[in-house]
Amino acid sequence: MIGKVLTKNPFIMGYSVEKRLRPTSLFLKSIGLTEFNLQSVAMSFPEVLCRDVEKILKPNLTFLKRCGFGDGQVAVLVTGYPPILIKSIRNSLEPRIKFLVEVMGRRIDEVVDYPDFFRHGLKKRLELRQRLLVRRNIACSLSEMLECNQKKFALKFGLIEGLT
Repeated sequence: MIGKVLTKNPFIMGYSVEKRLRPTSLFLKSIGLTEFNLQSVAMSFPEVLCRDVEKILKPNLTFLKRCGFGDGQVAVLVTGYPPILIKSIRNSLEPRIKFLVEVMGRRIDEVVDYPDFFRHGLKKRLELRQRLLVRRNIACSLSEMLECNQKKFALKFGLIEGLT
């Protein structure tokens, strides 16, 4: 579907199909995204298709690989959380990965099972919830820790009593 759209319209969203969108879609396919994955990325986060491959996408890919993610894992991360390829390495990705490994003591590949880890605020959500879980000596998956609002989190881990 993406290929058909790209061949019929010289510009989409103000971007040149040949100069921006086609190279970006080819890059995404080269890192392991299927046509279906590419469609999913385009629908959920089209901004990724508008970024420069050389200046933005490749440096983020290089960073992820340097952190230890394999090719298949990168494809899963990008499909699960497309902004991972356009987030600031220094201000977003690097601090979160450092926190995951050094503070939380988790394996890097745990975020492959929960790519939305990168969506959550470091100070407001990750650090706060990690402190609460450590204080209570509670172990859980990243999705259990992060996939709920603050009230549900507190109820789930016994930080407040449920309403009776």
